[in-house]
Amino acid sequence: MSKTTTPIKTIKLPQSDEGRITVVNITEPYGEFSTTVTSIGVSLEDNKDPDWTVHIPVSKIDELIAALQEAKKVHQESDIGYHPHDELAADTGGGGA
Repeated sequence: MSKTTTPIKTIKLPQSDEGRITVVNITEPYGEFSTTVTSIGVSLEDNKDPDWTVHIPVSKIDELIAALQEAKKVHQESDIGYHPHDELAADTGGGGA
């Protein structure tokens, strides 16, 4: 078998027209007998190649998910609810509610 890429999901980045996160599985990413990885790529613009990528061994996905959930929990606990650009989502101009 040779290196193959299987698309899993594309996620649009918030507050971006073209930015996205792509998730793909890659078999034999580093040559014959290398272990399958999940590749996570981030593109800030609509170009073919991601600006950043990271390869996660499939055996470490559950551990990564747990770490991401912990990061989200820590953020939620420290979030005071104020966001300096909340007015951008207002129904009327000038941030009026």
